[in-house]
Amino acid sequence: MLTVMGVVTVAAVALSALAYALVSRSLRAEVLDRAVEEARFSVGVLAAERLDATVAPRDIAGSGLADDFERRGTDVYVDFARGEDFVSGLGVPTAPEVVSGDVRDLLAAGHVAAEWVDVGGSPYLVTATRKPPSGPDFYFVTETSGVDSALEQLRLVLLGASVVLVLVGAFAGGRMARLAGSLADSVDELTAARDRERRFVADVSHELRTPVTALVQEAAELAGERDALPTGTRRVVELLDRDVRRLRGLVEELLELSRLDAAGDAADLDVVDVDVARLLDAVVAQRLPAATVRAPTGLRVRTDRRRLERIVANLVDNAHVHADGRSVTVDADLDGPVLVIEVADEGPGVPDDDLERIFDRFTMGDTARAGTGSGLGLAILREHARVLRAQVTARNRDSGGLAVEVRVPVMTDL
Repeated sequence: MLTVMGVVTVAAVALSALAYALVSRSLRAEVLDRAVEEARFSVGVLAAERLDATVAPRDIAGSGLADDFERRGTDVYVDFARGEDFVSGLGVPTAPEVVSGDVRDLLAAGHVAAEWVDVGGSPYLVTATRKPPSGPDFYFVTETSGVDSALEQLRLVLLGASVVLVLVGAFAGGRMARLAGSLADSVDELTAARDRERRFVADVSHELRTPVTALVQEAAELAGERDALPTGTRRVVELLDRDVRRLRGLVEELLELSRLDAAGDAADLDVVDVDVARLLDAVVAQRLPAATVRAPTGLRVRTDRRRLERIVANLVDNAHVHADGRSVTVDADLDGPVLVIEVADEGPGVPDDDLERIFDRFTMGDTARAGTGSGLGLAILREHARVLRAQVTARNRDSGGLAVEVRVPVMTDL
């Protein structure tokens, strides 16, 4: 508990100090920037238009500048360096005497200068600039007690917040032991909720299978008669037939995922001798005949043929959907006791940040690779790979396109 309180206290103090420093810096910078811009405008525009090259104190009032400064709420001290100056109000401090020598040096060099000063316990911001070419010097004086008051209120608020955080930390420390004891129960509840969701998906998929199958048959019958239908109706029937078939595919994939979820780590393996080249040729001939297969002749391994075939089929289907008619290659070879299969396409690829996410359920990838898939093919692939203790990785090819590699531990059939 003391450790928690200590951590919370240090964090609260550090955050409060950082927040105060940032707000104070931002607020003062805003006041300073505004004062500098007003000084430049007042001297560079107003004074330049209304005052001659030679200026006397009476010219400030006579030109209307004094009235403009008053309307703008600006106090000004004009230093003529001849003993007689112009001051806009009785409360304006003698600016040349309260600013530092650095400000006067900057003025003499023709720059705009600004400085925070304290006069009689009151804070001021003095902004100074010289009317070219030789003066007089204009000192614009802004009282900043409002800024200091706002920052003082901020300090009090942050102090109060820090105290509250420390108290909350103390309260949290007292509850932490009890919360730790209930963590296992929360994990069990989450696991149970996930199992309920999986059962729900399985039940819904099972219940949908029969009506969807009927829809497919009915849509197929309509499609068989489309030549006798009007042109507009014919297009609707074609779309209906296609979408119903996609719906059936989605239901079948949901059922397959449900079976994989139900089996978990206890899924059965039917290990047999597999001729890798013949298996790849058969899958590609059925799914994408235009793809190129490269595998050593006579390469045989012992693994679950059905799961390996499903993995390859889903990889080829994914490449077919997203390759946009470009070439697809299927490579296989042994790397020691590991069968390495890679399916690569020349499509648009996916953003690097999405390379892992494409194996999540219902993930369609980047819109550039969006096709007619359900977003479940790669998720099903990964589940079968998990059963085979295989590793699945995706990468963007240097020449363009996506390559998905599956590394399956196997025993070669010697």
